[in-house]
Amino acid sequence: MKPTTDVIDLFLAAAGARGSKAAISVHGRTLSYESFEHRVRQFAGALSRHAGSGVMIALPQGPDAYAAMLGAGLAGCYYAPLNVEVPVAKLQKIVEIMDPAAIVAEPPLLSVLAGVAPAAAVVDPNHNLGPPLVGLGSRHEIAYIIFTSGTTGAPKGVVIPRSALDHFIDWVDSSETITEEDRVAQFSNVAFDVSVTDIYGALCLGATLCPVIGRADRMYPARLVAREQVTLWNSTPSVISLMSWAGEVTGELLGSLRLINTCGEALLPAHMQAIFGALPDMTVQNSYGPTETTVTMTELRLNRHNFQSACEASVAIGAPIERMTIQLLGGKHDDEGEIVIAGPQLAMGYWRDQERTERVFKTVRMHGEPVRAYFSGDWAERRNGHIFFKERIDLQVKIRGVRLELEEIAAAIRDEGFPVTCVLKWRDELAAVVERRPGDSFDEPTLRSGLAKRLEAHAIPSVIRPIELIPRNQNDKLDRAAVGRWLDMREKAMRA
Repeated sequence: MKPTTDVIDLFLAAAGARGSKAAISVHGRTLSYESFEHRVRQFAGALSRHAGSGVMIALPQGPDAYAAMLGAGLAGCYYAPLNVEVPVAKLQKIVEIMDPAAIVAEPPLLSVLAGVAPAAAVVDPNHNLGPPLVGLGSRHEIAYIIFTSGTTGAPKGVVIPRSALDHFIDWVDSSETITEEDRVAQFSNVAFDVSVTDIYGALCLGATLCPVIGRADRMYPARLVAREQVTLWNSTPSVISLMSWAGEVTGELLGSLRLINTCGEALLPAHMQAIFGALPDMTVQNSYGPTETTVTMTELRLNRHNFQSACEASVAIGAPIERMTIQLLGGKHDDEGEIVIAGPQLAMGYWRDQERTERVFKTVRMHGEPVRAYFSGDWAERRNGHIFFKERIDLQVKIRGVRLELEEIAAAIRDEGFPVTCVLKWRDELAAVVERRPGDSFDEPTLRSGLAKRLEAHAIPSVIRPIELIPRNQNDKLDRAAVGRWLDMREKAMRA
């Protein structure tokens, strides 16, 4: 494999080669590579005095957020992106944990965040950023820090080294996942690492980036695909469910696409059937990778002719990309166990949390050699040459003393005609919430009768409730905690 190239150098080369070509397209308005590079250098100039330090970027996704990210890298800084749609208290907590040297945000959020880190410099992109940085700038060994949701405690910062990001984007380039002819949608929030594929993949490889901006495009993303003539879509599978729910997985709306890439959660056979039913010539790439392994580190390309061979309860996660390795450890045999990952895309660890880092980043032997590896907490099985994700280890629950795998139960419910379902332990009971389209009927006795043919009695949820749209979290994944709260509120309302 050829040596990887620094992503900032890739961007500068792409900007120089593409010049007047569109770097970013927002609702029909375009920003050329030449103009975007100037904006990147403006941010770099404003941040260059903080070289070697961390920068917090709290901007809505769009040109300035992207320019601030690349500008931080050009200035020799590393950055942490924030989701400006979440509660301010959570953003303040992340700022407190990171203690950045500078905060990039717009008023009034800028002053609110700066109050938590009074020593931090403030950068308002609406004011003159000063002269652009000239030249190649410096580089820091850290590229960025992604702070996870923190729903079960304080947010944890995953520290991604520049070498890991360089390796990932090099794979995106060499695999032709993104080319300079592409128009790439940017759906995932900038604080979710799935967005790294879109932002760096497009802007470092000369493509056009089309950010999803505004509630309408988020609720009906297929319409953005049609309007912007997007060629590459990248998101969690839950967004495919959203499109299906809206009746918008159609050739008319999605016909410009050449590739759909999914990651972040299990891709289901129902998703594949919906895509290939409407788009028979589409290529779907399924990929897997925790944040701790820099976005994704497997690939599996499928079409309507071969996808069924990779389908069981979910679609196989694919094979590791070049120089990355997977082992399954802790199972009854070599083909089952926790997914353990090694290779150049591993995170450095967790920001200022050595104890947590040492719990999941350990030395193991792979191919007879000791290597540093990440223990993912994901349980998987290898069958017929494919690796299938089964469940998070911490979501294997016991109900009345019996161990259950929630994903197996969800798969049975999906097979009964409910492609989007969430199974959880709720008040010491097994519960399922199933998504139905508006106007559809819900026949619980028929569903239970069907499940009785697929599951043992103790594995059939004692509570099954329909909902029009299952709650998603800020990263577009099904949100079990929010589903539990919805069940609580529903029961309270029924008793009132």
